[in-house]
Amino acid sequence: MIEPDSQVTELAGELQRVLSKVFSVLRRGDTNKGTAGELTLAQLSILLTLLDQGPIRMTELAARERVRTPTTTVAIRRLEKLGLVKRSRDPSDLRAVLVEVTPRGLVQHRESLAARRADLAGRLANLSPDDLATLATALAPLERLASQSDRVAHAKSE
Repeated sequence: MIEPDSQVTELAGELQRVLSKVFSVLRRGDTNKGTAGELTLAQLSILLTLLDQGPIRMTELAARERVRTPTTTVAIRRLEKLGLVKRSRDPSDLRAVLVEVTPRGLVQHRESLAARRADLAGRLANLSPDDLATLATALAPLERLASQSDRVAHAKSE
């Protein structure tokens, strides 16, 4: 791994500070958890991972979500009670459990994302055209950064 220089280290600190504020603002939208059509950010993240990966083992899901397996088990139990995911035995290893999104989970995920997207779009509408262009330009490197982290998490789960 390449050692970051002081400029990169400073950028990392600023990015972490700003993203923490952004996530805090987005989490404030979590006040509706438990009401129809609303999922917490953690629940949305789990559903998104399952939609992206298809049926996966609990241990892999935990690694991708960067949490411990017991934490994932509790979250999956809640989502299962809501009818949004289902568990089944892994045919290649009957000791392992696979988790996948149900059709109801897919609908709920779409509705919750749409509500959050509308809220975020309202916030973005208050920014200047230059700020919007800057954010649009920043999306690609942020996506690469996230993908890099996903590859590391996946490698650790194998």
